[in-house]
Amino acid sequence: MFVYFLLLALARADFFQNFFGHQRQAPEQFDYQNKQLNADCANYLCPETFACVANPVDCPCPFPDSQQKCVLDKNNYICIAKMDKKELGDFKGEIRDCKWVEKHWKQ
Repeated sequence: MFVYFLLLALARADFFQNFFGHQRQAPEQFDYQNKQLNADCANYLCPETFACVANPVDCPCPFPDSQQKCVLDKNNYICIAKMDKKELGDFKGEIRDCKWVEKHWKQ
């Protein structure tokens, strides 16, 4: 009896998904390896953005609208979330911006 109700519930769920157009679609596949191997870049190819730059530290952040790049030294950088100091208002805590990153990188 339990098996019958289980099969009925599964069949109804599948019917409603198909009837209302909520079919699951397979996610689009991104061929990362092929993109890397077939890139036309004579210098350094950034692994996250596929930008062709002279040096690794010249790579852009993958999400430039919401990230800012903090250069740590001539070979290293990190992308952090952009902060709008106007939105912080009267915030009294420690602001984690590029100055904060550089300070803690040197420690």
